[in-house]
Amino acid sequence: MEDHRMHTYLRNKPVWVQLITFGVLTVGILLLVGSLGLSLVARFNHLSVAQIAAMGPADYARPELSGVLKGELIIQFLIFFLPSMLFAYLADPRPLSYIGLKSPQKKSFLPISIITIVVAFFTVSFLGTLDEAIVRLLPKATQKWIESGEDNVNGMLDNILTMKSPADMIMPVFLVGILAAVGEEVFFRGILQKFFIQMFKSAWPGIIFTGFLFSAIHMQFMGFLPRMALGIVLGSLYWFSGSLYLSILGHFIFNFITLLLLYFKVADLDSKNSSSAVFIFLGILSLAIVVYLLNLLRKKSTTTYAAEFPRLSENSFFDDPDHPV
Repeated sequence: MEDHRMHTYLRNKPVWVQLITFGVLTVGILLLVGSLGLSLVARFNHLSVAQIAAMGPADYARPELSGVLKGELIIQFLIFFLPSMLFAYLADPRPLSYIGLKSPQKKSFLPISIITIVVAFFTVSFLGTLDEAIVRLLPKATQKWIESGEDNVNGMLDNILTMKSPADMIMPVFLVGILAAVGEEVFFRGILQKFFIQMFKSAWPGIIFTGFLFSAIHMQFMGFLPRMALGIVLGSLYWFSGSLYLSILGHFIFNFITLLLLYFKVADLDSKNSSSAVFIFLGILSLAIVVYLLNLLRKKSTTTYAAEFPRLSENSFFDDPDHPV
């Protein structure tokens, strides 16, 4: 006998109903948290909401206004995190499990995932070179527009990534490492990836399309390909391991490596990717290793489409809950 109340959970509705519901929740929380959060950020920084709304990239790059950007990063986290968790509670009687917050299928998936994301850092850097080469093929006016947007974003990030001592890393690690990893993974991999895998009725198209959206929402075209590749790797870690914890950990490790390189002046936000023969060789080699490791995870994984999205019996909402199905 099956409890008819199970059919009232959103996961049992058509995927387009789930997507629209999630979209409405996201927009509602965006408006609510955005307005309230912006008011608080304005108050803490002794500004008006109108002043913050009128700020441009040059203003965000001013050191005295770094608190505004930090506050907005916290708001961004909440806009990703809150609708995802609310939807999970409406979608499944076990919301944390539904969203992927559970142990990986096998203990060996943890070290494999860590090695994969570390190696993927070189792959992403290599794809950044390819991305820049593609931009160079575009009309000059388009190039300048893309590069100016990249410079504006980098100027804003420089404002919160000024790290002169180890203690200065605490806030960037929290904002760019932990909050970004948790918020974005719960939103993109924990919720959206499920929708698109259901829509395509296949894992890989859903993972790739989610990676595309993950990159597109950042609105940084210079890094579109590497960010999309990172999204695909993170989505694969989640799908094959069955655990969003590994996807979150991978995202955090990637961002933390970036922060370490910035702290030790090995890289800076304005530097261009190398195009040397050694760099290209390492990039291609790392790509091959990432593909091998993801395939290893695939072979060890017990995840299947049928198990993740079981076919449901067609009960009416008004069926007798005590009637056997």
